[in-house]
Amino acid sequence: MGTRRTRSDTIISVVAPHLQQPIADFVAKLVARGFQPGDRISANFYENGYSAAAILLLAAMLESMLQRDRYFLQQSKPGVKVSKDSSTYLKETLRYRRHSHVRELFDLRNALAHNHMWVIEYTLPSVGGRAHRQSKLVPNLHQLRTRLNLKARIHRTAAVRFNLLPARVDRTDLVKAFDVCGHALAHLHKKGQRPVRFLGDTVICGRQRLPFRDLGEIIRNEL
Repeated sequence: MGTRRTRSDTIISVVAPHLQQPIADFVAKLVARGFQPGDRISANFYENGYSAAAILLLAAMLESMLQRDRYFLQQSKPGVKVSKDSSTYLKETLRYRRHSHVRELFDLRNALAHNHMWVIEYTLPSVGGRAHRQSKLVPNLHQLRTRLNLKARIHRTAAVRFNLLPARVDRTDLVKAFDVCGHALAHLHKKGQRPVRFLGDTVICGRQRLPFRDLGEIIRNEL
C-alpha cells in the first residue's frame, strides 16, 4: 500500500486588497454627511475621524504593495540591497520622481498614527467662533521629516500641502492622499515586479460600484 502525499503550497501576506472596501466605506460615510469646513484649530468631529481613518488605511495599502514589490525583487535578485523606507525605495529602486509626495503622505500618516502633540492657543471673540493665535508642535513627541515653517499660521507639508495638525485633517487631505497613492501605484504597475490589476478593482461606495481609482474623485466632487 503506497504512502499518500500531502500537497503543500505557499502564499505571501499582502493586506492591500483587503483594505480597499473599508476605505470605500469611509468615503461613503463622508459623502453622506456633506462637507463642513473646519477652522484653523480643528475639523468637524466626524469629518476628521473618517478622513483620518481612510488616510491611515491608504498609507497602509501603499506600504503593503511596496512590500510586495520589494519581496519579489529580492526573490529574483537575492543579492540586491534595497531601502526599507517606502519613499526611498520608490526613489532609488523604482526611479519615481514624486517620491517626496509619498514621504509627505507618510509624515501625515505618522502625525495621525502616533498622535503628534500640538499646543494650540485661541481666543473666543464676543462675536462667536474661535480665533486662532498660534500652534506649537511639542518637541521630542513626533517623527516628522518635514521641516516646519515656524512663522506659518497653518502648518502643512511643503509639496502636497497636507495638514500636519492631526485634528485639522479633513476630506481635502483625503483627496490629496488618494492622488498621491494613485499616482505612486500607477508607477509601481509600470516599473515594479509582477504587476497586478489593483487600482481597477471594483469597490462599493454607497449605492455605486466603481473602480477603486475613482474614489478620490467622488470626494473631490463633494467639496
